[in-house]
Amino acid sequence: MMYRNTARVCRAGVVNQAVIANVTAVLFVPFARLYGFTYVQLGILAAAGFCAQLAADTFLLFFIDRLSSKKLAACAAFLSCAGLVFYGTLPYFCDELFFGILAATAVFAFAGGMLEVVLSNAAECALSESGGLCLQRTMYAWAQVGLALFLFVFFALFGAHRWNVAVLLLAAVPAFVLVCLPAAQLPKGECLAPRRTAFRPFYLFALAAVFFGCGAEVAVNQYVSSFAQELFGQEWGALLGFALFAVCLGVGGTCFVLLKKRGAPFCILLFSALLAGGCYLAAALAPAPFALAAAVACGLFVGVLSPGAMSAAGKFLPQTGGWLLASLALAQDVGGAALPAAMGAAAEGGGIRAAFLLLSAAPFLAAACLFLMDVIQKREQK
Repeated sequence: MMYRNTARVCRAGVVNQAVIANVTAVLFVPFARLYGFTYVQLGILAAAGFCAQLAADTFLLFFIDRLSSKKLAACAAFLSCAGLVFYGTLPYFCDELFFGILAATAVFAFAGGMLEVVLSNAAECALSESGGLCLQRTMYAWAQVGLALFLFVFFALFGAHRWNVAVLLLAAVPAFVLVCLPAAQLPKGECLAPRRTAFRPFYLFALAAVFFGCGAEVAVNQYVSSFAQELFGQEWGALLGFALFAVCLGVGGTCFVLLKKRGAPFCILLFSALLAGGCYLAAALAPAPFALAAAVACGLFVGVLSPGAMSAAGKFLPQTGGWLLASLALAQDVGGAALPAAMGAAAEGGGIRAAFLLLSAAPFLAAACLFLMDVIQKREQK
């Protein structure tokens, strides 16, 4: 009962993050078809979103343990809502649509990144018994599925040219967060130990695990539609690939939360990383229908790597406050920007299969980091 309102705000914040992190990417095909946006322009929009989230994580490194969590969350929810409303109204008054979309993306990506970290800290502190960060990530995946279904139905009924109306409807999500915040209890993660105490091998391996884990997830999420488009066409294939991968993320995260309660989370994370690497290799080497199946199935395993490593670091270094999660979120976003960029460069030079073959190293490297984290934890527990 005590944290029911906190749980409600955290869930709504997860849905908001799914919206702001994916809405522009899902609209890439309509933007290219309706307005002639080039691949360079679409790449700039994607980069702007990641850079804005990096800026939010950097900001929180310095302020998350100094300012009220509720005030930070309220500011972030307001900016998310304002950014989406601005985004959705652009076709009515803006002639330079690309630059307007770029500005709106930067605003709501910064706000959404800030809200995600603040509420992740609250979830890990207050809701750890029900799954904490791993449950948040699982709900994010199901929110992705919901977003894909919403856009699929909306475009089927009204057409992709009405995309801005869909965005205006989605602005209700951060507005709901803002309405629910006053009744929520957001614990403040106080930094009781000096920050230098966090810089131990366990923490450094956690940074690397989060970097490779998130990078592997975002890379396959961005490029799984390439396989779906070969089989189902460009526009619907993009939505279908996005939705199928999100379903697997949700199923994998749900299973992980249930298995985690029975113990041995590092063992589950390690096998998940190895299986994710195997799916990458299968997507690179298998024929077209099986390659799509392997890329989609990767979501069963890759989505738990980053939140699992973050949660483990929070439990191993419990007195480092919200700063710890903010720094790991920074590593997460760097990985989510750098590895997909490397995958895109590899795909440009040698094709999508060569890119999957190259990026298969990422989940295997995450597995190595998770193994070393487990070794250190067991050694210190003796």
